[in-house]
Amino acid sequence: MNLGIENEFQEFKEGLGQLDKGLKSITSMLNRHGKATVYFGVDDNGDVCGLSIGKNTLMDIRNKIRDKIEPRIFAEIVELSDELGRKYIKVSANGADIPYSFDGRYYIRNVSSDEQASNDILRKMLATSDSDIIRQKTSPKQNLTFKTLFALLSGVGKHPSDTEEFYGNYGLLTRDGKFNINAYLLSDNNDISMKVVVFEGKDKSVMSRRTEYGSKCLLLSLDEIAEFFSSMNVTRVDVKGTKRKENALFDYPSFREAWINACLHNDWNNAIAPSVYVFDDRIEVVSYGGIPYTLTKEGFFNGTSVPVNKSLLFVFIAAGYAEQSGHGVPTIVDRYGRGVFSFEDGMVKVTIPLEFERNEVQERKNADRQRKGLTRNQKKIYDILFEDGKKSLQEVADESGLSLAGVKKICLKLQEYGILERSGSKKDGIWIAK
Repeated sequence: MNLGIENEFQEFKEGLGQLDKGLKSITSMLNRHGKATVYFGVDDNGDVCGLSIGKNTLMDIRNKIRDKIEPRIFAEIVELSDELGRKYIKVSANGADIPYSFDGRYYIRNVSSDEQASNDILRKMLATSDSDIIRQKTSPKQNLTFKTLFALLSGVGKHPSDTEEFYGNYGLLTRDGKFNINAYLLSDNNDISMKVVVFEGKDKSVMSRRTEYGSKCLLLSLDEIAEFFSSMNVTRVDVKGTKRKENALFDYPSFREAWINACLHNDWNNAIAPSVYVFDDRIEVVSYGGIPYTLTKEGFFNGTSVPVNKSLLFVFIAAGYAEQSGHGVPTIVDRYGRGVFSFEDGMVKVTIPLEFERNEVQERKNADRQRKGLTRNQKKIYDILFEDGKKSLQEVADESGLSLAGVKKICLKLQEYGILERSGSKKDGIWIAK
């Protein structure tokens, strides 16, 4: 059985007598690409040669990793066999907390060699190292579960497990092995509020409704809000002469990229979630924290990837929610231009214009026009039912000083105007004045 060639991502060692060299290779590969795999029991050509594995062998490797590699990594250590029954060991790890050292020294992978990092390279590694605050900050809850995350990862062919190695490799643990904010966001039982707020008009003076999607795995909340806007994105057909043109309310791929970026690059340190606001003429996607300090606006618009939350990005990529190509912002810019982005008060806001009025906006405006045209008695009945839709028509008649028959006629007319609606039975229903 052949496992390929040595490169910047994998290394072969024939036996455990080369354990130190193998672990040095792990740190050098992590410092280069953030991922590493070393096989023991495999020769330089990639052929499995086998080795003897005792009952304590895997634990001995784990202890050596703990004692020799800093910062702490959570390696996955697996005993495997080839088709001839020859045993070998796979040690793999992921990490963004560079630079990593082995036995106090720093190395960098160069093709298939582990070279000691020069001072210049070490300075560069430190300058670009993980400022991933949410990874190092302890979760306010430690009794976390991850059923949703496990299901999403399993759905794309990953193999999650309730082990320290899995949580460590996916950036869900602090250096001392506790669940971090990253884990909290992705757990089934967090207290993060994720909301969509719809306003009447073009400002925030009148709120129509607010829908809560939080308190669950961030990826699930992301999906639910994306689905809300997918269903909102109706198409209007314009027929002029022999030409038929279909116009969507907005460009959904641009919205989805803006929303994923908002969730991924948000400053989660203070547990303030990104939000989406809907106005009559636009959608606003708001995230907090601004763009990274080292990233210029020109780089931002060109798609330069400087992730704020590297460990969260790793999970997003693993679950199929993001790529490392940085194409999200260019996608939006290509469709709407740079002017839809604004950077103020520590926020990034993406404003997506709507191509036409939503049905509910048209209905509201029509109702406004109908209300303005009401007669004195019609307005009197409307106002009474607006204040208390549970009143019977007899009670409305008594309060208004009109006859019951007159009240009934007015209610029918208000229903025709579309500004009054009866919900429920004649006996137990209520009136809804719009």
